[in-house]
Amino acid sequence: MTPLEWIQRMIEANREALQQMPFPPDLAEYVDQLVKSGQTEQIISLMKMGYLLGIQQGVRTEVPPQPGPARIQA
Repeated sequence: MTPLEWIQRMIEANREALQQMPFPPDLAEYVDQLVKSGQTEQIISLMKMGYLLGIQQGVRTEVPPQPGPARIQA
């Protein structure tokens, strides 16, 4: 799977959540300026930052494994 295919699948799979998510003021205009001025590295950095934040959130919500029942040995 190419990166473009992966991104398209992720957007489609999360479309409803993305539509409900609040957007910081002026971010759309900022990204539009980056695109028009060809600042690809900055756009990629924004995508990486979002990915890292998602990973961090996932780690925070992960339930730690529970220890098994105590064993008593004679």
